[in-house]
Amino acid sequence: MAAWQVFTATLASLVIMAITIMSLHHPHHDPDRLSVERIRERINNEHNTLALATSDPSVWSHVAPDHPLDVQEAHRTMQQHRRCPVAECGRKAAAFRALIDAGRIKPTRMPPALQ
Repeated sequence: MAAWQVFTATLASLVIMAITIMSLHHPHHDPDRLSVERIRERINNEHNTLALATSDPSVWSHVAPDHPLDVQEAHRTMQQHRRCPVAECGRKAAAFRALIDAGRIKPTRMPPALQ
């Protein structure tokens, strides 16, 4: 082989290797993949929409309800108060107790607030 052929083959190999390395280094961004920020925004929007859709302001209160909760209302309360600790939120504690009584939740240990 002539020197120019060796040089050309080496150069072509280096270019192919560089392209391969660069394509591995820069992953393609999937436009359908949700970022953490977009997920948080969606959760906040759902929370705000749910708050606007609920006409009863006592639902967002953390005080225990004055009536026993049915299963559907208890599920909704657990969703609305998902960030509240059971020990600190009377409404969530009542919902938790209603779901236990209905057999929907079987806790491995009972929270101290419900014992």
